Amino acid sequence: MHPDFADATQMLPVPHAGGISRKRVEGKVCVWCRQALDNGHVDLGPRLSVVAGQLERWWPRGCRPCAGRKAADTYQAHIRTCARCTHRDYCLDGRALYALGVECR
Repeated sequence: MHPDFADATQMLPVPHAGGISRKRVEGKVCVWCRQALDNGHVDLGPRLSVVAGQLERWWPRGCRPCAGRKAADTYQAHIRTCARCTHRDYCLDGRALYALGVECR
């Protein structure tokens, strides 16, 4: 992953901000499972979504178990489609997703 691009947390898919509760948009609860967040949450980086006809920047957060599952799912999808990833060598994005999945376990 080139340092000028998004980090692994920003590669994780999140729900559209227009269809979820304010608590999820504001990062007060996990963006995926809606559980209250403790000190072990994962900041998923800034996102842009259209909410009520306005472009809104928001900062979703996830609990560690959900972030780990999403990282593992995203990693699996990535290595199946990335031309740079092989069964012996993975690109920087693939390695970053794998490391995030392991870190969140």
